[in-house]
Amino acid sequence: MDDRLEAILAKVRDTADFAEADFSNVNACSIDGDNALHCVVRWKDRSAAKVLIDSGINVNKAGDLGYTPLHVACMQGDREMVRLLIENGANLFAMSEGDTPFASARLAGHDHVCDLLGPLVKQVQSQDPHIWVRGRIAQLQREITELETRIKTES
Repeated sequence: MDDRLEAILAKVRDTADFAEADFSNVNACSIDGDNALHCVVRWKDRSAAKVLIDSGINVNKAGDLGYTPLHVACMQGDREMVRLLIENGANLFAMSEGDTPFASARLAGHDHVCDLLGPLVKQVQSQDPHIWVRGRIAQLQREITELETRIKTES
């Protein structure tokens, strides 16, 4: 494992949410489902985000409440982080428990992020008019899986 990656994961591990995470895999998650990318996005650490992305972390991991790292960057208004995530495959139509990243930015009052996302969203929608529906289906499938897991653990 790269020294920079080890240092980032050590810093993430020091947070309460990730204290029990086994970072032998870069895609390890906290108890609420976030991965290390969610964490460094919250810290607005673009260089750490780039190291994690280059190391193969899942940029579209739905974590707590279904938020992806892109949702988090949009809620924070971090336009450069949003750009980095999109350039590395972040799904513009990932659904949290109801909102796309664009809606998260709009609800947080980050119009400068919406100005970046708007044309990209329109472009993707022009190529696939059903993209929003596919995002919603993926969100519902995730919820079904979580509910089925609860049933199994409570039985």
